[in-house]
Amino acid sequence: MSQPDLFGAVAQPLPQPDPEAVRARMTDLLRRLREADVMPLTEKELRVWRTVAPQTTRWLPPEERAAMLAEFESEVARLSRRAA
Repeated sequence: MSQPDLFGAVAQPLPQPDPEAVRARMTDLLRRLREADVMPLTEKELRVWRTVAPQTTRWLPPEERAAMLAEFESEVARLSRRAA
């Protein structure tokens, strides 16, 4: 007697993130940082964003991705200098 396949015979593709949703989320984050005089993110939130931003933006065109990540790091550096 053969055992049934519990996971299905055909692998289902993973859903692709919507570039517009990625763009909107990153634009909101960058606006929040740009408008801040002091770091608006907790240390935990900043650690998460430093991990998530490079992963999330890979769904954008390379030039746009690079620009968003550069602005993110620039704003974090600016706000970190003010805290020191």
